[in-house]
Amino acid sequence: MQHIFHGEKVSDSHSLQKYKTDASVFSIAPQIVYYPKNTEDVISLVHLCHAHRAQGEKASLTVRAGGTCMSGGPLTSDWIVDMTRHMTHITIDEDRMTATVEMGAYFRDIEEKAGAYGLMFPSYPSSHLLCGIGGMIGNNASGEKSLRHGPTSANILSLEVVLSDGSVRQVSPKDLQEPQDHIEKELVTLYETYSDNLCRATGRVPKAASGYRLEKVIQNGTLNEIPLFVGAQGTLGIVTRAVLRLVPIPEYLDLLLISAQSLRDISHIIDITRKHNPEGLETFDQNTFQKAVEFLPDDAGKMLPYIDTNAHLFILAQFSEESEEATHTRRDACLTELTNANYFVRQLITPEDVEAVWHIRRNSFLLMRDHNPPHMKAVPCIEDVIVPVDSLHIFITKLSEILERNNIEYGFHGHIGDGSLRIIPIFDFTSPTLVTDIVELMTEVFSLTKSLHGNMSADHSDGIIRTPFLKEFYGEEISSLFHTIKHLYDPMGILNPGKKTHGTIADIEKYLNR
Repeated sequence: MQHIFHGEKVSDSHSLQKYKTDASVFSIAPQIVYYPKNTEDVISLVHLCHAHRAQGEKASLTVRAGGTCMSGGPLTSDWIVDMTRHMTHITIDEDRMTATVEMGAYFRDIEEKAGAYGLMFPSYPSSHLLCGIGGMIGNNASGEKSLRHGPTSANILSLEVVLSDGSVRQVSPKDLQEPQDHIEKELVTLYETYSDNLCRATGRVPKAASGYRLEKVIQNGTLNEIPLFVGAQGTLGIVTRAVLRLVPIPEYLDLLLISAQSLRDISHIIDITRKHNPEGLETFDQNTFQKAVEFLPDDAGKMLPYIDTNAHLFILAQFSEESEEATHTRRDACLTELTNANYFVRQLITPEDVEAVWHIRRNSFLLMRDHNPPHMKAVPCIEDVIVPVDSLHIFITKLSEILERNNIEYGFHGHIGDGSLRIIPIFDFTSPTLVTDIVELMTEVFSLTKSLHGNMSADHSDGIIRTPFLKEFYGEEISSLFHTIKHLYDPMGILNPGKKTHGTIADIEKYLNR
C-alpha cells in the first residue's frame, strides 16, 4: 500500500530556527519539519521514516507542540512532527463532560471551548496560555488544580496512537482477562515480574513522570496502557487524538496565604491544610518574591499586606466547594487551625489581590529565568523533583545547604501540596566547568531525593536533561526494564530517540545552548 503525505514540510534555516529550542537549556537544529493534516499523514511519515532508514539515511520522528518543555523532550537533529498547524479539532460533549481533541490543539483553545459549557480540563499547568495538549500528554503535566483532580494521565479516557510500524492503536481501559495481542500479553508478563520493584524504586509519591509507568498498567482487574503513553514523550507511539475528562469550572474560590517562617514547619503546615480539602496548594520562595518586587512591583505590592516579609517561602491554599457557604467554612476552619498553631496566615480579601498573588506564582519560572546577568542562566535540571510531604522540610533544608555550599543562586516554587517542587538553579555559562557543575548538582540532589523515597521527575519527564540519570536512580534491573518497554513498542528506535533510553551525559554537553 502506498502512503502519501498530504501535509506541508519545511527545511530552510529560517523556518527551522524556532524548532531548535524549547524552555530547556538545549539547542538542536532539526533536518526538517512536517505538518501532518490528519492521522493518515502521521502514518505516512512513519513509513517514510522507515524507507529513509532502509536507504541508510538518518531519520527519526519527534513530536513537538507549544515548545514549553523544560527537559529538551521535543528537540532532535532528525525530523520534527508539528501537528499545531492542522490537527487542532476540538469537540466538547457537554452531557458526558468530555473533550475529544487532536494533538495539535493548544490548551488555551480547549479552555475556551470547554469554558463555554462551564467546564475545564483540570490538568492546569502554569504554562496553560502557551502549551499544547500534545506536550501535556507527552510529559504527563499537572498544575495548580491537580492536587484534587490528579495529573494529565488521571484525566485521559482514551487515546488514538500511531505505533512505530504504522498501525493505529486505540487505547482505553479493558478487562485484564482479554489481552488481545503480543504487546498486551508481554505487558502483563512484565507487570507481574517487575511492578513491585518498580513501585519501590519510584518512591512514596503520588505521581512520577520519570521512566515508564508500568506499575500503573494493571489496576483492579483492568489493563490500561494510557499510563505508559502519557508521560512517554512520544517514545512509544505518536498520540494523534485523545478523549479528555472535563470537570465543572469552580464557581466559588477562597485563598489563604501562609508565610512559612521556619523550614521545619513546612510539612506540618501542609498536613494541617490538606485536612481541609484545598483545591490547590502551591508555593514560591523568598528569592522568587524578591524578583517579583523588582520586576512585578504592582503584584508584589498587593501581596505585601498579607505576608511576613522575612518568611522562607509562601504557600497559597485555595478552597473551592459546591456552595459559597461550604467554601467559606473550609477556608475558615483551616485559617483557625493554622492560626491556633501559631502560623502566619492571612485571607486574601479582594479579587485583585488574589490575582496578583497567583500572577507571581504562575510566573515564578519566568522571574528566575528572564532576569539574570547575560552570562548567568537558569537551568531546569532539578526543577521537577517530588518527595513525600512528610519529608518536605528535610528535603528543603538539605537542598538549601547543597545550593549554598556550591554558591548557586536559586529560586523555587511548585505544587507543594503533593510534595512537588520546582527548584531553579542559576549557573555561570562562561564557566569552563559548567557541565560538570550541573551534573554534580543533579547527582547530589537526586541522591537526596531517592534517600527520602521521592522521585526525580513529578511531571516534566526526562528528556535530554534527566535520561542519563535513570540508570543510577532506578538501578540496573529497572533501567533494563525501560529498555525492554521501549523495544516492545519501538523496536527500530525511530520515535524520539535519546529520551527515556540511551541518553548520555555527553548529550548534555553536546546540545547545551551556550
